[in-house]
Amino acid sequence: MSENTDGIRQIAAIINSHGIKGEVKVLPLTDDVDLFLELDELIVLRNGEREHLTLTGAREVKKQWLLKFEQINDIDEAIQCKGLALYTDESNLRPLDEDEFFVDDLLQAKVYSEDNQYLGTIVNYFDAGSQGVCEVKSEDDTFLFPTSAEILKEVIPPDRVIINLVPELRDLNKKKAKS
Repeated sequence: MSENTDGIRQIAAIINSHGIKGEVKVLPLTDDVDLFLELDELIVLRNGEREHLTLTGAREVKKQWLLKFEQINDIDEAIQCKGLALYTDESNLRPLDEDEFFVDDLLQAKVYSEDNQYLGTIVNYFDAGSQGVCEVKSEDDTFLFPTSAEILKEVIPPDRVIINLVPELRDLNKKKAKS
């Protein structure tokens, strides 16, 4: 995590605008989506600075959420927010169970096999129904792995992940890195 994320955790990402009144479409990065109904504000980082946004409305639509913030009042302002990460103070989060992890502990983490072979860096995470999927990029290639208990063995904050490198995992969704 960057130095300005101390004490906060990413819980969502703004993926688009919605309508003309400033709503934003959000992809949750938490299983605790009730946070969107409970919190009064969320935080974004712009130019390295924290900006607090007052949450005035939240509703779920097809596994995504539409959020309305006091500071975003029209489609143009909402479009400017596309791609921003949404954070909350760590004190707002429930404690993790033993088999749970924070998605932002995965992003930019170095991935190793159980026998300590370096495999690359996680560059993306996305939800694939019942589990998440991580995209790992190395100098030579890119591959995907599911965050199932069978594959994702350990998340070691702040920047290390151990996976079970089952046969063919790297080749299953492999693509050559672009030069």
